[in-house]
Amino acid sequence: MNTFAWLVIGHFVGDWLLQNEWMARGKKQGVFTWAGLTHFVVYTTVIMGALALSGAREKPAISMAVCALTFVSHWAIDALDAAGRWLRLVLQSNLEVVRLVVDQMLHVLVLALLIVLFIE
Repeated sequence: MNTFAWLVIGHFVGDWLLQNEWMARGKKQGVFTWAGLTHFVVYTTVIMGALALSGAREKPAISMAVCALTFVSHWAIDALDAAGRWLRLVLQSNLEVVRLVVDQMLHVLVLALLIVLFIE
């Protein structure tokens, strides 16, 4: 399995399997919340684990950069409602399913960008 596949699996584990109701609701209460911080740390930890499982051998500085960018990007997408902003910008439907797909695409695009910039 390639690195991107490992990161996508990590994404679903961190963003779906390990995100509970408290995190999901709490991260929407403001830019800086304990629920959000907890979710972003759990997510980043899972992504870093998936990166390690992928066999990607990085230098410590690259691993730290990937870790920091994973945390900050996930925080920005979720806490700043990037999906909602995108929907308004391009005048897309604000149906919950559309918002969900846009949110997930933003996260997956970040993972792809991290691979292009740092891994391959």
